[in-house]
Amino acid sequence: MFTDPAVLPCPAESPSAPLRRAPRRSGRVLFALSATEWKLFFPHVAGTGAAPRAHWCDQVNGSGSPGEVEMLRFAGDAGGAGLEEALRRLRPDVLVSSWTTPPLPGFVPEKMQDSVEYEASNVAPLPDAASMHHPFLDNEGRPMPRCVFHTTGSVRRLLNRAYLERGGIVTNWGDIAAQGVAEHALMLTLSSLRRQPDWAPVIAGHKHWAPAPVYTQTLIGKRVGLHGMGHVARALSQLLRPFGVKLQAWSAGVPSQVYADAQITEAPGLEHLFATSDVVIECEALTPRTLGQVSREVLLHMPPGALFVNVGRGLVVDEHALAELAALGRIRIALDVYRCDPIEPDSPLHGVESAILSPHIAGPTSDQFALCGELVMRNLEAWFTGAPLEAVLSLEMFDRST
Repeated sequence: MFTDPAVLPCPAESPSAPLRRAPRRSGRVLFALSATEWKLFFPHVAGTGAAPRAHWCDQVNGSGSPGEVEMLRFAGDAGGAGLEEALRRLRPDVLVSSWTTPPLPGFVPEKMQDSVEYEASNVAPLPDAASMHHPFLDNEGRPMPRCVFHTTGSVRRLLNRAYLERGGIVTNWGDIAAQGVAEHALMLTLSSLRRQPDWAPVIAGHKHWAPAPVYTQTLIGKRVGLHGMGHVARALSQLLRPFGVKLQAWSAGVPSQVYADAQITEAPGLEHLFATSDVVIECEALTPRTLGQVSREVLLHMPPGALFVNVGRGLVVDEHALAELAALGRIRIALDVYRCDPIEPDSPLHGVESAILSPHIAGPTSDQFALCGELVMRNLEAWFTGAPLEAVLSLEMFDRST
């Protein structure tokens, strides 16, 4: 279903600001979100039945004609056929999407895969002005939105590579999630070092409380290795510095200057990273190159009693070897991601008493979803006023995502 189409001219007040500049081009925006997503990402206008109200006035743009932006809402839970009909009838310039948005007709992904959050550059320029005057069409000649502003991370379930190859523009939540994921990784690390799973039966009276020894460990001064050098790894490096850790990282193909800029020691290789770290935090992206990269052999390089934390992707790691080594007490584990999400009921990880397991909830936290919506609104303002967009997905970034 749709809200009644309406041009939204410059209201005096609006809770969803910061859109204040007059548009230089007219256009139409279609929000294809479920009711739940609508409330999460745009809480200031949820329940009003309207799309976010823009602080845009009908002023004269560079071509001498009024710039008007029409915003409409489509219930994302209406299914793929409903979205296709909406796109055909309304012909929006921009599609705002989220988890439940059906695949984009004409650019349906060939294979639906588990999503991973990819990284986006902070700011990217718009395509050349001449290309903006041509309709954006799929292979069958059907008009499609030139821009997809995604409220969350991966767009692999939404569209394929051809959309970007034809000049389509995609943005996502950028690095908003990175801080939350890094914070969660730190929480898992501290909880495991302090042996949090051991204390529940003691507090409940099922185990005797022996004052000493408790065998807990501190993070202060530990050797910490990061597998990955993306937004999460860099955010983690900042959170870890007050603990005085000896920090190193490794990710295949990352230039040495990236490590230098982040003030992180570059490890010579994956095996060395695991062999010389008391704590390894997995935050690598999932690609064909990294699939299964952390093998049993790599895990065996870890010092006895070392801690492995995973907030990246479960398929990067040999999960069965991970469970086996943890059950034997060879290593400790704290995980937020798994080979299958949600974790399988018969997974051997359930039998590891010392493990800390969370259900893929590292980030962003619920109080950050509104920030994702604000990023979308900033990009809408930027698009219709000719300013640079934030968190734009390049072909290279798309190829690194799954």
